[in-house]
This record gives sequence, C-alpha cells and structure tokens, in this order.
Amino acid sequence: MTGAFSMNVDGKYRITIPAPFRKEVDKQIKLVPVQGCVYGFTPEGFESWVEGLFEYGDHHFDPRNRDDDRLRRVLNASAVDVDLDSANRIALGKLDVAKAGKRAALGLEGEVMVIGNGDHFEVWNAETWRKEQAALESDLDSLLFRS
Repeated sequence: MTGAFSMNVDGKYRITIPAPFRKEVDKQIKLVPVQGCVYGFTPEGFESWVEGLFEYGDHHFDPRNRDDDRLRRVLNASAVDVDLDSANRIALGKLDVAKAGKRAALGLEGEVMVIGNGDHFEVWNAETWRKEQAALESDLDSLLFRS
C-alpha cells in the first residue's frame, strides 16, 4: 500500500478506507496502536508482521524467552478486529475496547491521514502526521544516501 489520504472521522468515529487500499484489504482488518498512530493489517498480514518481529539473525520466536512472550502477548492483546462496513468504513472507536480512551489519546478525531506503508496502512492524527512528515523530509537525503 502506498499513498497519503486526508480523511475525516465521522460522529461515530469511523473513517472510510481510501479506494486504492480497498483492493488489498478484506472485510476484516486488525487495528494495532503503534508509535502514536494505528496500523491496519489484513488478519494474515498481522500474523506475518508479528512473526517477522522475531526473525533476525539466527533468532526465532522462543516461547520460553520472557521478552519474546511478553512482546507477542502485548501485540496480540492490543490488536482489535474491525469489519469493513457496506460503505467501506472502519470503526476507530473499537480501539477503546482494548484500552479505554486509546482513540482519543491518539487524537483520532476530526481530520486524520491514512498512509500506505507497504504491507499495512496507518491512521495518524493529521497534525501529528504533518510534523512527522516535515521531520522526515528534512532527513530524506541522509536516509536515501549513506555516506
């Protein structure tokens, strides 16, 4: 998924999934609060993402490793299933099921930005996204070209 789309959260805390993303998501989406925004995955994409977090070097998920177990538990506990309705909307208010006040704490009301980021999309408070984007643009050359 790629692109950035300005959307408005309606009175029932729903947003419409941008048309280019609808081809890549099914009727169910997993929402996961991460780093000041919400990631949206297909159920399969979420499983793959979680498993991929444990794949580095010779390391694989070890259920006897307390840190591995804790990370997997918190990610699975914070993920919320939402259904795409007939108008292609998802209910951001369901984030409050896992943790009361989570949606409001992330500033997901009024204008938001829905950003494609490869295997998932992200929902950001619009002002927070503008600040992130400004910081990224100033660092883009150093990210693209290593000395």
